[in-house]
Amino acid sequence: MNQSLSPIEITNLEKKCKDLLKEEIVRFVGIINNMGRQIAGGYKESITPLVDEEGHKMSLEHAMEIFLTKDLDDSLGKIDYIITRRKKVFMITIPLEKYSILISTERKTDAEKIVEKTMKLFNLSLS
Repeated sequence: MNQSLSPIEITNLEKKCKDLLKEEIVRFVGIINNMGRQIAGGYKESITPLVDEEGHKMSLEHAMEIFLTKDLDDSLGKIDYIITRRKKVFMITIPLEKYSILISTERKTDAEKIVEKTMKLFNLSLS
């Protein structure tokens, strides 16, 4: 996940994030690097973020969670995705080779269906 992305790749990722934000229950879609920095995506225009800019560092929390569990990849296999259920939202993290996809949805969603839609949109398959 430490490779940089070209401007064309970032533009393509921005488009995919916007497409996923069209889902009614999706609040945020971001592409984050291994340091937790957002390189594409953002909040749905009609959404008031539940966290301020400082609190937005939740991306780092999810990036670190993936990094810390890499030790188990050899014995258990790589992580396909992580769904974190919070009191107000679901947080979905899908780790990829160069980056991770971070999604925040309303609690009234089927998080697994959002994962499926994301995998299809980003042309991914579960390993």
